[in-house]
This record gives sequence, structure tokens and C-alpha cells, in this order.
Amino acid sequence: MPLYAYEIILKEKKMKLKKSKLYEILTLAIWPLGVLALILASYFLDKAHILSPYLGAVLALAATFLGGWWRFWYGIKALFHRQITVNVFVTVSLTATILVGNFLAAAIVLFIMTLAEAVEEYTLDKSRSGIQGLLDLAPQIALVIRDGVEKTIPVIEVQINDTVIVKPGERIPVDGVVTAGSASVNQAAITGEPLPSMKTVGSELFAGTLNETGRLEFTATKVGEDTTLAKIVHRVEEAHELKAPIQHIADRFTALFLPIVRVPAAIGYFVTRNIHSAVSILLVA
Repeated sequence: MPLYAYEIILKEKKMKLKKSKLYEILTLAIWPLGVLALILASYFLDKAHILSPYLGAVLALAATFLGGWWRFWYGIKALFHRQITVNVFVTVSLTATILVGNFLAAAIVLFIMTLAEAVEEYTLDKSRSGIQGLLDLAPQIALVIRDGVEKTIPVIEVQINDTVIVKPGERIPVDGVVTAGSASVNQAAITGEPLPSMKTVGSELFAGTLNETGRLEFTATKVGEDTTLAKIVHRVEEAHELKAPIQHIADRFTALFLPIVRVPAAIGYFVTRNIHSAVSILLVA
């Protein structure tokens, strides 16, 4: 890997986490509260008959747009590609609800969905915090012996077979094998061991673990993205991007559910002769 490439990767990952944090604040607080405020304003204006009778409807439509404009966008986009997704289902049912004049009902449904997304985002943030914690374990500098002289260098400049020194209270910068000294090393973040492990000559060390007691000299065996710590971070990030098997089942089910649910909606209309009944069935579904 070229010089500074690993440092750039770490900075990019930390920047991505900061952006995720800002998105989390928007999702958990500003977005749901904004939708709820518009819904409440619409409801009370409508009940109190304050100002224009259309103002409540406008606010309800604004809440609907704020709470799910992107769902409509992706729903319409999927329809153009002849795909049936959950966003297509949302688009069809909410559009029908709006067309029959149930603006507030559409807004409330989207608020519930927004709230559910906020809970999901909160759960994901716990995982992101775990990744941030792992990234924070990686030291930025390392003490190495080169040409018989101890030098402090950026950790990204450590090369395989370099002799690295770690003093008590310092974190191990790269993976390696002990060549001199002994120490008690806390490696719970990597291995999950609750108690510190005694390291002597020949013992394996992991980047990010904490040297608690003695001075260690070791030979670097893995650096940069090849360290165990970097691989763990990479695996956790990959896990975030993968769908669980149940999600794939849900995606396939959605493609069948929309055509099927039209049948009870049609029956509801023919039995009651009320379009609101058919729309209610779509909305509940």
C-alpha cells in the first residue's frame, strides 16, 4: 500500500462516521419533530376553524411531503423500471389517500414510518459508535529502532520486519511477534478476553491492544489494512451493508403483496360503495 494511503483510509472512515452522526441528529430529532409539528398544527387549525379552511390541508400535505418525499420519488422511479418495491406500495396507497382528501391520515402514516426509521437509525448508530471506538484504538505514532536508533514515526510508515517498542500504558501500533521483554497486555477489544494476557518472547501482538505493565520489543508482521484491527473494522462495515435473509424474503413478498391486496380493496368498495373503504384497506396494508 502506498505511503499515507492507510492514513487517508482511516480519515475517510472517520469522516463518514461524522456525517452519519449528523444524519442521525437530522433523522432522530429534526425530521420527526418537524413532521409532528405540521400534523398538530394542521389538526388544531382544522378543528378550530382558524384562518383559511384550506390551511390545515396545506400543512398536512407539507407534513406528508416532509415525511416521505423520497419514498414517492423512489416509488415512481421503481414503477418506471417496472419493479414492485415497498416504496411503490407506499406511493400507491398514500397517493390514493391524498386523492380522496384524507390529507391528515396520509401525514400520520408517514409520521409513524418516520418514527420507525428514527428508531432504526438509533440502533445503527450504536454499531457506528462501536466502529468509531475501534478506530480510536489505532495509535497515530510508533517508536521503532532503525540503524540502532530509536525513532518516533507515524504509524503508517511502519514496515514489516521493523523492530517496534511499546512502553507501559501505550497501545500497540501494528501486529507483531515479541522479540524482547514481557508485559501484561489487555486485548479485550480484539479477542474479547476479560483478563489481560501475559506476553513474552514469541507471543503474538495485535494492533490497538494496550500494554499495561512492561516494555516490549517486537517485530512487525502486519501493518496498515492487514492488521487484525483494520480487518475487524472492515468486516463490521461490510455487515452493515449486507441485508439479512429475512429482508430478502420481505422484498420478494412485497412484489406479491401489492397485487393481492388490491382484491380486498376492490371488494371493500363494491360492498360499501365507498371509495374511502377501499383506500383505508390500502392504507392499513
